[in-house]
Order: sequence, then structure tokens, then C-alpha cells
Amino acid sequence: MKASNLVSLSRLAFLFFHLLVASRLSPWVNVALVIVNYVADVFDGIVARRRGGTSYGEFMDISVDRVITLGYFAYHLYFQRLNLAFFVLVFARNFMVDYVAHFNLILKGGKQKHTLTQGVAKWLYSSKPSKLINGGLQATLTAWGFLGQVPLVLQLVFLVTSYLRALPDIRKLAHYI
Repeated sequence: MKASNLVSLSRLAFLFFHLLVASRLSPWVNVALVIVNYVADVFDGIVARRRGGTSYGEFMDISVDRVITLGYFAYHLYFQRLNLAFFVLVFARNFMVDYVAHFNLILKGGKQKHTLTQGVAKWLYSSKPSKLINGGLQATLTAWGFLGQVPLVLQLVFLVTSYLRALPDIRKLAHYI
């Protein structure tokens, strides 16, 4: 098994361990553990690029990312730190993006291609700063939930940026339907 896949699987194990003991830890220790999990995601990508990733590894990384996001958000939803509508919209967005990516893989014979070439749309969808902003907002939301109620404005900002990044996939999904 590739090193990057081991990092992905360890992040998943870390999530389950963290959520099992989170209620017994101080809020700031929980914040630190969230940061460790999100930094491990960055490390996973670095390892995959340096040692050569596989399409299976890409799929595993995305799947683990979704489980971690929804796992942390479900935990905060249970303790009423997040809005139910927020959780449903994040779940729907992730489902749409992943469905379109999977459908594209089938149509393109196993190779995913992004056909975006327009300035702002391309930047929103695939640029490193855009991914960093979105990932930073996600980590902030997750960490904040361990400190108390996540402000509605932060939830809305995350939703807007997430859906802006997903617009190309949403348009493709509408085309397939």
C-alpha cells in the first residue's frame, strides 16, 4: 500500500478516535486535534505527488475527506453547534460534486478532465488559493464547533464559497439530468 494511502486511512482512524474522546477533552485540545487532521490532509497530498499517487489513492483521499468533513459536522450538529440546513446543504454539495466527478470518470474512460478555461470560474474551481481558502474555512468551522456555537455568518460564508467552487460540477450535473 502506498504511503499516501496509509496517511489517508490514518486520518480516518484519527477522526473516529477523536470523536470518541472529544467530549472528555478541553476545547483547545480538540481544536489542536482538528488542525492535526487537516494538516495531515495537506501532508497526504505532498506524499502522493512526491511518491506517485494512483487513481485509487485519489479516490480514497476524496472519500476520506468527505467522511471527515461530514463526521465532524455531524458531531457538531448533534451538539447543536451547527445549523441543520447548513449540514444538509454541505452534504448535497459534496454529493453533487462527487457524483459528477464519478460520472466524468465513466464518460472519459477513467481519466477526469476539467474543461474550465474561463478566468474567474477557473480560479474559483481549481486554483491553489481557492482550495486553500475553502479548506481553511472548513477547518475553522470544524475547530470553532469545539469552542461553541459556530456563528451563522461563518456557516454562510463557507456555503457560498463551497457552492461557487462547485458551480462547474452543478452545471454538468444539470446537463446529465
